[in-house]
Amino acid sequence: MKAPSCRFCGSAGVVKAGWRYNRNGKKQRWLCKSCSRRFTLDDGFLGLWYGGKAVTKAVDLYHSGLSARGTASYMQRHERKRPSPASIWRWIQRFAERVASFMAKLVPKLSNAWHADDGWDWEVMDAETRFWLAVNLTEGWKRTIEQAKTVLRFAREQAKDRPAKLVTDGFLAYWRASNWVLRWPRCKHWPTDWRDGRGPRNLVERKIQTTRMRVKTMRGLRRTRTGQGWLEGFRIHYNFVRTHVGLKKTPAEAAGLRIKLGRNRWLGLISLSVT
Repeated sequence: MKAPSCRFCGSAGVVKAGWRYNRNGKKQRWLCKSCSRRFTLDDGFLGLWYGGKAVTKAVDLYHSGLSARGTASYMQRHERKRPSPASIWRWIQRFAERVASFMAKLVPKLSNAWHADDGWDWEVMDAETRFWLAVNLTEGWKRTIEQAKTVLRFAREQAKDRPAKLVTDGFLAYWRASNWVLRWPRCKHWPTDWRDGRGPRNLVERKIQTTRMRVKTMRGLRRTRTGQGWLEGFRIHYNFVRTHVGLKKTPAEAAGLRIKLGRNRWLGLISLSVT
């Protein structure tokens, strides 16, 4: 095993110093010759009572539809683990933030058309790959140009590019926001009406219903900050973990992000986010 750098001072002068034992097994312990501190490597689950497999299973179950209390009950019955619902919610927030930072560095291969829709949350997705580019949670039902600008800016930061076409409803804020963020005429704004029936906006309408169905079982989101964190975690789950029924693969795979995550995709994502 290649010796790592010290987790505290960054020195390369470290040596093996036995093992650290806990209920999840053992981990290699290291001694830094510079600062004389002992440490274990941060595998993404540093400081947690439970190991990575148990934590990621709880996160996966939660994003797949169980409540925090239901997930805790399942872990107690089938895994002989007793995490509290509050612990599971903290895991959701912690790893959503960590993996989202890793996800922001990736460059998906997208089509030239994006779809956007709004309500209490604003969402942008790619038309061909179904890759969920951005989400922004807002309070109340009042929709503004600044909110539209924010979610389009998030989408552009994730895509590292601008589309040739943006498909939305007839809300005027999208036209003004796309002019500022996506720079018309490079990006053509294509407004549609729900009364047109089956049409191009059905893609994003179906996508946003996936979010609505999950939030309904949660009885809503109480706070903007934690709600945004949950939405980011759900976006990660949608893009990298959950197989899309129509695509027969994940949106990340459709977008050319063929990252080796293994069977436990949440564990793979968290491991990559700390390397």
